Amino acid sequence: MLGVFGRIKIMDFLSPTSIKLFKEDREQFYLRYLAEQRLPKEPQTIQMAIGSAFDAFVKSYLHSCYHDPDPVYENLFEKQVEPQNRDIARRLGESIFEEYRRAGCLADLIIEMDKAVGPPRFEFEIKADVIGPSGQAVPLLGKPDVFFISSKGARVVYDWKVNGVVTADGEIPIYTTSPMKGYISLKEEINGAYYNKMHKDCKLKNWRGILINEALFLEDCNEDWAQQLVIYSWLLGEEVGSEEVVFGIDQVTGGRLRFATHRLLVRPDFQYNLLVEIEEIWELVQSGKVIDDPELLEKSLRIEDKKFLAVTK
Repeated sequence: MLGVFGRIKIMDFLSPTSIKLFKEDREQFYLRYLAEQRLPKEPQTIQMAIGSAFDAFVKSYLHSCYHDPDPVYENLFEKQVEPQNRDIARRLGESIFEEYRRAGCLADLIIEMDKAVGPPRFEFEIKADVIGPSGQAVPLLGKPDVFFISSKGARVVYDWKVNGVVTADGEIPIYTTSPMKGYISLKEEINGAYYNKMHKDCKLKNWRGILINEALFLEDCNEDWAQQLVIYSWLLGEEVGSEEVVFGIDQVTGGRLRFATHRLLVRPDFQYNLLVEIEEIWELVQSGKVIDDPELLEKSLRIEDKKFLAVTK
């Protein structure tokens, strides 16, 4: 496909990751997704590997609670963690998982999931068209961590996040990472036992059998996470602007290990505005007008050539 100032590749779909990058840095979006010579994928960092390892242990455990044994879930660790990181990721990821279980987080999740109509779904890929405000079909792809429907009709989409557990060198950080605000529960260890507290900006409400914080919305706390989970809900068949969905984040933070549970709704207006943005992004991608500044495009092409030559020598 020939764009306004150069040749670009055709994208088959947008994802939460690509949408986020487009909004932050169009030049990097071009280099990663549209360049004629797409750069090889960058190696997985230690931080990413440990998060992926923890994620694999949690999903494998929960899947075994609700489904028959499945090799896909039994091998999630190998699928999600690159070989060069597996030793440290297995050790730390499993250690974090055991603390997550000891803190009572797994038990809390199972109490919620036991309210589901049918078994919860874990770690699956879904691609579907979402119709934008102008009537254009925008193909989206996502990989929700957890989805279930409660017996009282709540649609529930959850995700795990691991932040600040190790440094880039794989060391335990000196400073403790703060969890996202608005949590309904924060579990931390004091003198060998886990204690629980609620965020100051939390007002608990039992919403269709699921405890949520009705004082805030997810986009008030983290717009990127709200965008990601909203897109997942659309892919799962929820209407844009739906107020039937509970969005949850189970967040692990370091260096003093803590576990924050977030259960929030997302405003309809945020969802409508997000869809408008996504449709505009898709139109630009399809038209080849991602970079409409000739000087910036020329710079991007030079960067593309240099990077491609550097990694293929």
